[in-house]
Amino acid sequence: MSEARLATAPRGPESPRRRRREFQPRAIVTIALAWVLLWDRVSWGNVVNGLLVGLFVTYAFPLPSIEYSGRLRPHRVALLIGQFLVDLVGASWQVMRLAFGRRRPRNAVIEVQLRSRSDFYLTLTAELVALVPGSVVVDARRSTSVLYLHLLDVERPGTIERQRAHVLAVERRVVRALGSREEIAALDTDAPWPSRTTPTEERP
Repeated sequence: MSEARLATAPRGPESPRRRRREFQPRAIVTIALAWVLLWDRVSWGNVVNGLLVGLFVTYAFPLPSIEYSGRLRPHRVALLIGQFLVDLVGASWQVMRLAFGRRRPRNAVIEVQLRSRSDFYLTLTAELVALVPGSVVVDARRSTSVLYLHLLDVERPGTIERQRAHVLAVERRVVRALGSREEIAALDTDAPWPSRTTPTEERP
């Protein structure tokens, strides 16, 4: 497997989010639901044990706060989902052609510098990219908003640049669907990402 890394401009370090040991009901319920599904049986004992496990996990291993101050735009969300489905069908067809073809694909690992500085947008972008066949997110650096992707086939010239542009396009659609006006303007004009003095914190 060959490696190809894209040159990116260095960005300053980001101060880490504080991890707070606070009561997180949504995270506890989510963990309890996963616990019940693992046991494959709904009972009072499993539900109570799942809640206790969720309470222990959230206090012993607190998750960092997620800063989000955007606004949901339904039409942009619909466009985001629609484009994702188009990308999914197209990439699946390409992977199928590779699977039945005789040509041995040339793989690569690339680095993509995102323009947003939000863990929320970083996570959504990484998930949408990883769900499309042919690319796998092998690492995500939240301190610098960098994604590392493994690409299945980079034989044709310009494939790496097109994939990088595709990831940035996914990020742009995510921010336009869920971001604030300041964040969208910063993304469109390549201005510094807006800082929030009083962010709305949402925890999983």
